[in-house]
Amino acid sequence: MGRKSISHIRKPEILRHTYKVVEEEGFMGMTIGKVATRMGVNSGLLIHYFKSKEGLIMEMVDYLYDSSMTVYLEELKKYTTPKERLEGLLDMVFDTSGTMPQRDAVFWSCYAMGFRNEEIKGKRKDLMKRFIEFGMAEMEAWEENGLVKIADKERAAETILALSEGFGILRNSVDDMATLKEISLFMKKTALRALGLDDTPS
Repeated sequence: MGRKSISHIRKPEILRHTYKVVEEEGFMGMTIGKVATRMGVNSGLLIHYFKSKEGLIMEMVDYLYDSSMTVYLEELKKYTTPKERLEGLLDMVFDTSGTMPQRDAVFWSCYAMGFRNEEIKGKRKDLMKRFIEFGMAEMEAWEENGLVKIADKERAAETILALSEGFGILRNSVDDMATLKEISLFMKKTALRALGLDDTPS
């Protein structure tokens, strides 16, 4: 079978395949050549979009956010009321089934690189800022519908993000499902308190 031409190659496709290579071999083991081989294309075609491995890694940070948000936003479409959307979002963030995007090996590998690479660190901070802004926008909608009243939405969003990051670590560390479900419930209740709610929203 012949190799694909550049007209059929787009950045999202390259990033999807890069994700799989990193998932299997880590960022250290990932090369443009390996991604190209996986896709059945010439390495030069990938370099057309990404000048180097480092450039590809930079784009992966945005891809991690965009791919996660695409799943969340599609899932949120099925909720018709602000209350359902709030509860549904917390269920997704603290999901124990593994079907929703969680902080996985690729994310944590990228996160760790930020301690040694200032550009990646900056990208990582921007990623966190985007999650916080998304949370604040959701809170504004909930508040407009009388569901919550939050004096400091940024602090509340930061708190819920911190809880979700912690749960992401535990989701990949705790093998006992009963324990994980208990932790998930505790974190959801803590998130609701951050929103000024004692239990489930009324």
